[in-house]
Amino acid sequence: MALSSKNKTLSDTDRSDWSDLPSDLIYLITRKLTDIFDFVRFRVVCKRWRSAVQDSDLPPQLPWIMDNCGSFPKGYLRFYSLLTGKTHTIKVPQSSDKAVTGSAYNYLLIRDRSKCSLFNPLTKEELSLPKLDCDIWHPSCVPSGPSPDQSSRYIVISSPPIGEFTHLFFCQLGDTEWTEIGPVIIANRRKMVKQFRNSGFTFYDGRCYASDRETGFTMVIDLVTDTVLHVVPPPAPKSNLVGVFAYLVVSSGEILRVCKYEKNSSENHRDFYIYRLELGNRDRNAMDPYWVEIDNISNQFLFLYENHGCAFRAEDFPEFLENSIYFFKETSKRNSFELFRYDTKEATLEGLDVPAEKARGWFFPRKARSWFIPSLC
Repeated sequence: MALSSKNKTLSDTDRSDWSDLPSDLIYLITRKLTDIFDFVRFRVVCKRWRSAVQDSDLPPQLPWIMDNCGSFPKGYLRFYSLLTGKTHTIKVPQSSDKAVTGSAYNYLLIRDRSKCSLFNPLTKEELSLPKLDCDIWHPSCVPSGPSPDQSSRYIVISSPPIGEFTHLFFCQLGDTEWTEIGPVIIANRRKMVKQFRNSGFTFYDGRCYASDRETGFTMVIDLVTDTVLHVVPPPAPKSNLVGVFAYLVVSSGEILRVCKYEKNSSENHRDFYIYRLELGNRDRNAMDPYWVEIDNISNQFLFLYENHGCAFRAEDFPEFLENSIYFFKETSKRNSFELFRYDTKEATLEGLDVPAEKARGWFFPRKARSWFIPSLC
């Protein structure tokens, strides 16, 4: 028997009105949207959902790998997401003069001759930085927080072609010139200065931490007074291990020094050694910081890139394992890399599958792994 039209059609009272979802439930749903584009699509469903969730409510985002985009005369940039396995093509203002020379959290560092700026390719926001009149070799730019504002500060390294100094420059948004810390004497040989340009950097709680690759010393710089507070000696070297490179990472409010060994003369070794910065001297006669070795990073996992890294909670990204360090190693092929995961608790290393056709063309500014952390702010 055919159904009547009354039974075929739901009444208005039977229909679920998705726009009437409680605001707290809407917010909880968005916390599960770890893909930034899913987050954007969710917000445009209706005015109610858009007003209930702000751009700043975007859940934590994993970095994207930047495509081969030293310059962008064609008007687009490409990124690859390890989380979704997708390649994203982002339209940007066409320019043959500007070039991407690095990344700074959710911004790209753009160079146009002596001009510098920070550019968010998703929002198209561009923040001008003061002009640099000196020579810059492989500049690094790291903000003091993920969302630049008038109180944020940035660091640029300048290593001149002559002399025995490395110069550190800071600025605030809106400044017309850079503030110099130093020059900081690293060593009396130019070779040492070259190594310092590849040092590790990170920011936390109003301080900058800068580690020299050659000597292993870490400077603790107060960003309010622009002074060097401490020069922390490196941890005791590991016997039979050479080729160390130190990354500085903020993890759960702590400063970690992650030491990666490229070569070794011993088969029984760890690929990574991790140290936590402690305040106060062990003999309690001074308040100088020092490094303490730790054997795992608990519920965190790390991404290492360029001269620093970032930490994430494993519970926010079930696809990635806790107590893990994710990093890239270049292969014999040009601009090609392999992805690895190191288990800090078990001291084991495994290669992860990244499609070769995607990996072959990715761009690493300054011949380092470079990432862009997507954000709408």
